[in-house]
Amino acid sequence: MADKLGICPAAAQHALDGFNRGNNAGRACWLVAGTFCSRRIQGSFAEKQSSCRECAFYKKIHAEEGNTHLAMGPLKIFAHTHIGRVNRSNEDRYLIKSMADGGTLLAIADGLGGNVAGDYAAEILRARLAAVTSMARNEEQIQLAGLAVEIDTAICRERDEDPSLGGGMGSTLIAVLYRHGKAHWVHVGDSRLYLLRNRRLTQITKDQTLARFLLAEGEITAEEVPRHYSRNVMDQYVGCGYAEPETGCLDVFDGDVLVLATDGLYRQISTETIVSILNTGFGLEERAAALVNAALKAGGTDNITVMLAQKQPPVSIPRKRIKNGRHLST
Repeated sequence: MADKLGICPAAAQHALDGFNRGNNAGRACWLVAGTFCSRRIQGSFAEKQSSCRECAFYKKIHAEEGNTHLAMGPLKIFAHTHIGRVNRSNEDRYLIKSMADGGTLLAIADGLGGNVAGDYAAEILRARLAAVTSMARNEEQIQLAGLAVEIDTAICRERDEDPSLGGGMGSTLIAVLYRHGKAHWVHVGDSRLYLLRNRRLTQITKDQTLARFLLAEGEITAEEVPRHYSRNVMDQYVGCGYAEPETGCLDVFDGDVLVLATDGLYRQISTETIVSILNTGFGLEERAAALVNAALKAGGTDNITVMLAQKQPPVSIPRKRIKNGRHLST
């Protein structure tokens, strides 16, 4: 086909090299306009989506990327995403990336704006994060916030250039850069970062919702928030055009677990249930699966994504001593 149509854009899209562990856009072809599918040139991402969703290759890649279990330096990591019981597509995405400077980048995104737009926004966000190779020491929070603003602008530009994507396209973002015992984080929207330490779960981020604003203004009380409609209305997301990322830094000690989750998890099951599952003592994979299954059992009305990252104690290497010319372990 190359002799008739030329080189497929997916094979020449260097910006997506390594995405989904593929070469160029070989495992992200649905993100590239004008690909050569079914021996003809396709249209834009939005125009391709109806056929891409039915493509066996698209389904295969997303099934393979549904679970990831990795050990990176002192972190043991497991991520799990599920479409849920209601939606036709999974607009959640996650990323686990080893940085060239020795850091580990963790992220989750919850796409907003409908099937096509939500998918596209979350994929743009993940692709941009996947391209990051390093961050300057002592400037992690500044650079993470700057990156979120850059992606906010990029998603707005994509939406403006392709009217078929519709208005309101965007994504939530939780990204954590772990390096040397510290977790630097950036947050936009209502996905959450928690810390499990000594069996206690602490919510680190605050949802950027209308409820938070009304509470601060004294329009509603803390007791009203869980039942108030405004808790489901975001006033910040990546792609809104005026994103104001929030950042912070955590010390991470041996045994601590960082928990990243989209609202498909915490809106379906209570904090008490989440804590109970996290404290079962099982491995990360079993606990993540149990969290997702609990959300599904409770209704599964949204996509569900959870990532657990636990800091492991350093491996002790037995010292050697010499006796009568022989090496003995101590």
